[in-house]
Amino acid sequence: MSIVEIGALAQLAGAIAIFLSLIFVVIELRKNFRQNNIANTLQRAPELDKLNYIQMDESMAKVLVKGYESYDCLEAFEKIQIEGYVNQRIHIATRSFRHADEVAFALAPNFMRQRMKDSLVVLFSHPGMRECFHSMTKRDLIYNPDLVRTMVGQKVLEQPT
Repeated sequence: MSIVEIGALAQLAGAIAIFLSLIFVVIELRKNFRQNNIANTLQRAPELDKLNYIQMDESMAKVLVKGYESYDCLEAFEKIQIEGYVNQRIHIATRSFRHADEVAFALAPNFMRQRMKDSLVVLFSHPGMRECFHSMTKRDLIYNPDLVRTMVGQKVLEQPT
């Protein structure tokens, strides 16, 4: 075997090594991306807990009870509170819905998506919350209203008040 043939084999071995290294890097980047999504979701998980604690505050509970009946009968400051609450609930549900594949862990992603859908369906079962959603949608305050409509279904949002 001549030195030229040995050099050609070394080049071939080097090319194969580089190719395998690139495959390894791509695999590791995908794992890192998935782990990053999971970590971000875990950091956001307390948001729902905070929202539940806010509901337990007596003044917010009174605003919610009043807002569940009718959005239009609320005072201006109460509308701001309800809009913030609705927007936060929608953000939490849509993030979880979109990232269900990464955050479902042992649960099936469809189970996670169904839980988020059920959460919004319950929220929008109240006439005041539907009125609030429509008002905020008209003013372009809902980030992705089409995703919300897809999640809960148009019929839920269009129920008679």
